Amino acid sequence: MRHVSLTTSAVAAVLMAAVASSAQARPEIFEPAPGGGGTADPGGPEITIQLDTARARNADKSLGLALLGSAVLPGAGEAYLGEGRSAKAFLLAEAGFWAGLFVSYQMRESYMQSARGHVSRYAGADASGWNETMLERAAAYRASHEDAHRQDSYEMSYILSNNGRSLAEADPNHPHWDFGSSNTPENTARWAEYQSVMRHYRGAKVAVSFAAGALVLNRVASVAHTLRAYRRTSGKGLSYRFDPLWSPEASGLRLTMTF
Repeated sequence: MRHVSLTTSAVAAVLMAAVASSAQARPEIFEPAPGGGGTADPGGPEITIQLDTARARNADKSLGLALLGSAVLPGAGEAYLGEGRSAKAFLLAEAGFWAGLFVSYQMRESYMQSARGHVSRYAGADASGWNETMLERAAAYRASHEDAHRQDSYEMSYILSNNGRSLAEADPNHPHWDFGSSNTPENTARWAEYQSVMRHYRGAKVAVSFAAGALVLNRVASVAHTLRAYRRTSGKGLSYRFDPLWSPEASGLRLTMTF
């Protein structure tokens, strides 16, 4: 790979061409002729300068307003800068994430109401005002107390899993529920159905979290994209990029500078 080195005369020639082309409405190409105070010989490195006045089309627009628009509504900042295709993509993604959040939220509330109704119907408790903690506790323990005539001690299982504290000690005002003895298959089926409802509730709850997170990430991505678009179309700042060039005859690097 050959290294490109620019002489003082070559740099001067490049700058003169840039000044001469800046007043034109369309991009121009300047390729210094080989030899004679320009660049190297015909077989040497080649310098190509492309000036695009369209890069400054957003020079008079506010970066702060564009970023604020993207933070509030992804795609708004892109639309403000004239990036129509990107604006449409971000707006469609935003609509999809809001739809996902709405559906998952409705499912979560529906499963919670179903769980409350199931406990009230089959476990002998008024669960209309139960919160998530109580619903989960009922799914973990079939009954809130131990009956002397029962062979399945749910109260003892709670004590063993909570460092010796009973339900009454953990929450003196806890409500009582009982899905019935495991000796009756129907009782076991109702408790298993209730546990299934709670599993669906947990899944819907996770979906709500994912949808909310996606809305946040969509805003972050839109703000970052707006910042990049502004830097690219406002004519402000300096950036560069190296691209490898390969051909049967030779290889090298292309330096692309925007300023």
